[in-house]
Amino acid sequence: MKRATPQEDTIIQRYEWIDDNRVIGFVDYYVFDEVCMIMHTEVLPALAGRGLGSLLASKAMEHVGEIGKSVVPICGFLVHYLRKNPQHHALLTPASRRVFSIGS
Repeated sequence: MKRATPQEDTIIQRYEWIDDNRVIGFVDYYVFDEVCMIMHTEVLPALAGRGLGSLLASKAMEHVGEIGKSVVPICGFLVHYLRKNPQHHALLTPASRRVFSIGS
């Protein structure tokens, strides 16, 4: 990866990580009113285990906070990430925290 950059595609509701004009990772989401449902996180298999998924999850959560939405994490990877990253817990809906046992 020479210089990967994040960008949001609001038409297909995807947060992408681009390197050399190719998508190397993405987070799919849907926004309904005040809630952002994060559906899926994926990176290229060749890049797995390098922290790119966590970076994508972090950037997506930051973006959701910037646009003033609450998160419902449907993506299993994101649920796992959120359990280890309490700085994002305030963005979760109360029901999400309960159902997925995230935070206190």
